[in-house]
Amino acid sequence: MVSKISRLKLERAERRLSQFELAKMVGVNEVTISRIETGRLTPAPDLKAKIATVLGKPAFELFNA
Repeated sequence: MVSKISRLKLERAERRLSQFELAKMVGVNEVTISRIETGRLTPAPDLKAKIATVLGKPAFELFNA
């Protein structure tokens, strides 16, 4: 089973986006994306929605176990 953290990283990597690129697209810095991917930060609902939109996936697929 893929964890919520690695699922986000995998989806980002599949689209060949760097953390910096994804961060720029959703209006945060790359440290924020890194912390989300490693589980050190839980994104707010609005940030979850922005990331999901950019990656073309429902938020629940990216952030729910």
